[in-house]
Amino acid sequence: MQPGTPTESPELAAARRRHPSHPDFVPVQSPVVNDHERTVATLEDLAASAIALTDVRPGPLGTLDVYVFADGTTLCMTPGHRETAERLAEALRAGETPVLLGGSGISGAYTLTFACGDENVYILADRVIASL
Repeated sequence: MQPGTPTESPELAAARRRHPSHPDFVPVQSPVVNDHERTVATLEDLAASAIALTDVRPGPLGTLDVYVFADGTTLCMTPGHRETAERLAEALRAGETPVLLGGSGISGAYTLTFACGDENVYILADRVIASL
């Protein structure tokens, strides 16, 4: 069946028009939002408030790690770092309460430092996405 034929459902035709490969595709025009600045602000808020880390979910093959905080904030970091994620998850299982000491954005990448018992745990990620 050719795209746009009369036997094509209206829903399918609309979906084709919304796909970037369609010649009539127009991206949604929305106000510019600087996610990097919001992410850095979220990291600063987590550190300043000493919000406890409550869950760590290491991604498969170092793809994406998920960090959940007591206030509901979720950080998704890529690429993941299995050893770091497992160290923080192990601390949680042992009853320790890791907290974010600080985080910063450097040329689009991010560094995060967690206090974990008597040591600090450092993470470097190419991309951090914070739930807002």
